[in-house]
Amino acid sequence: MKKNLIIIFSLIFFINTNVFAEKVDALKKFKKEILGEEAKKKMSLAYDSLTKHKQILNYNTDEEAVEITLDYSMKGHPEDWDLSDDQAQRWEFVTKKKNYHKLGKEVYLKYTFKLNAGQNHSANIWQVVGTKKGGEIIYPSMQIMYTTDEDDLPNRMQFYYKQIEEVYWTDIDPVANRFKQKLYKFDLGSLTAFKKKYSTALFKIKPSKKDDGEFIMWLNDEKVIEFYGPNMILDKTGGIAFKIGLYRYWSTAYDPDLIEPSTLSIKEYVISKNCEKIMDKEKCDYKSKDKIARSKYKYKIRDSEYMPEGAKKIKRITSKVVPEEIKFEEMKGNFLAIIKNKNDDKYLLKYIGYSKAGAAKEGLTKCMEKFTNFSDQENNACYVHYESKVGKF
Repeated sequence: MKKNLIIIFSLIFFINTNVFAEKVDALKKFKKEILGEEAKKKMSLAYDSLTKHKQILNYNTDEEAVEITLDYSMKGHPEDWDLSDDQAQRWEFVTKKKNYHKLGKEVYLKYTFKLNAGQNHSANIWQVVGTKKGGEIIYPSMQIMYTTDEDDLPNRMQFYYKQIEEVYWTDIDPVANRFKQKLYKFDLGSLTAFKKKYSTALFKIKPSKKDDGEFIMWLNDEKVIEFYGPNMILDKTGGIAFKIGLYRYWSTAYDPDLIEPSTLSIKEYVISKNCEKIMDKEKCDYKSKDKIARSKYKYKIRDSEYMPEGAKKIKRITSKVVPEEIKFEEMKGNFLAIIKNKNDDKYLLKYIGYSKAGAAKEGLTKCMEKFTNFSDQENNACYVHYESKVGKF
């Protein structure tokens, strides 16, 4: 009997030790295997990031991905948590100050992720930020984010581009930088599409205050957004840095009990000045003939400036350049997928995409959104009836 008890306790100790080791190992996995090229060498944990990695990080061995989970009970860094009008919490890696990317230099990125987003908050999962000469971060410029807020396209994934006209600080929240900006919001689709399967975003970015600026984004092998010209207009901007991870935020008016936890899974994040280390030759060789801004997605533009009630500006950085509004033309594909549903004879969707596989996949996603009683593709009766290359629309 005594021998059996020793064996049982040894097994319990062995199992608990392995579970503990797996959680500790997640941070090492992130640094050594998830981050690639420059991201591995030139990024580190943000100073305002949460640091309880054992609670936050998990390595999913089946998917070979690091899972980042944040819950309200973890609170946030004081600079995020103690603001007058909202709260935030984050686990983020950021480009080291000395390694910022200078203006006029092309850089390429690859990001493979999926997302299980809780309700009643919004969050960024990737950011490009403007820096001063020397690498000090002063404002956000581009973001992939999600929102579950009923007032702003609930349960959607979005891409943000911001023309920052002024960065300022107030007497009420002196450490928080706020912005006067023109905000472009692109709707990337339902969160459902990003929950079940991994998505891969590719980027070519040439940050510039001049006409040679360039931004191209591919999502799941399809070119989805491109624009050209000045994209970092704020004075004192010397370059850009990158942030990767989960950064959640919500109004202080929200009931904390309703803010659900979220998990971001990351399989790969690579940054390089060498395009062919990030994407295939066809994408690397792509050059716009007319340099016209185009988008596959619907988008909205609005001017915004957030000031706490009764606050006064105590410091500001203002752009001498008034940004010209970018008018995006519709990006049109030449692959047609016809989607039907086995449970509804009348349902028929004609979806135009930029590749045969892409048109079929996104058409099925639209069908899944229509038949919301089913959460996965196998059970919702949607199927591809026909797909073909067609003439340009």
